[in-house]
Amino acid sequence: MVSREHDDVPTELKGNDDAQALYGLIRRFFDGKELEAKVHDEVSADSALAVLKIFKGNRKVQFWDDDDAKNRVINDIDDFLYDELKGKRGIALTTDEMDEIIEDMMQLARSRRLLER
Repeated sequence: MVSREHDDVPTELKGNDDAQALYGLIRRFFDGKELEAKVHDEVSADSALAVLKIFKGNRKVQFWDDDDAKNRVINDIDDFLYDELKGKRGIALTTDEMDEIIEDMMQLARSRRLLER
């Protein structure tokens, strides 16, 4: 597998294609949130790494056939978005935005096979 390097991703994501994909996905949700560029990048990178950790912690054979496993991951991401981003960092995310983030991340996880062993 060839790793694609992008100049516009934070250093902590270099060499990690999955984290970079999550970063690109979540970053767009913070556009228009009136965050400083450095904070925008930091929150996006931290979120990408946190969600990737959730995915790695929940990998299993036939993940997509297990509704309980899927719901656990969805709940973990929802908790992260609500507790960390909304609560601790004060980023105003609507319920609809959080649902869309979760849906997009789950689609990305499926296409990249991030939740299957």
